[in-house]
Amino acid sequence: MLEELTQKIQEAISKKAAFGFNVRFDLDDDESIYVQATSEPVKVSSAKDPADTVFKVSKSNLEAMLDGKLSPMSAYITGKMKIEGDMTKAMQLSSLFG
Repeated sequence: MLEELTQKIQEAISKKAAFGFNVRFDLDDDESIYVQATSEPVKVSSAKDPADTVFKVSKSNLEAMLDGKLSPMSAYITGKMKIEGDMTKAMQLSSLFG
């Protein structure tokens, strides 16, 4: 499932220009998806490098957000996703979902 989620994030990111900061999605089973977006080309990997914004979310909830079945705002408000770091930058990524 990690490979599938990484691919979906890669596809969503590929339609966007570098947004100038790094993001990490911390998932179940101590797995991560890291988005290095400080320069072109944007790189998506399973690194656990430091990031400006970290989203803590289950794989199933991340998949639901990527598929447009769960809004990031609803996930955050209901506690299905936690955000660490720069909240302004987190809000800039809402266009990735759905």
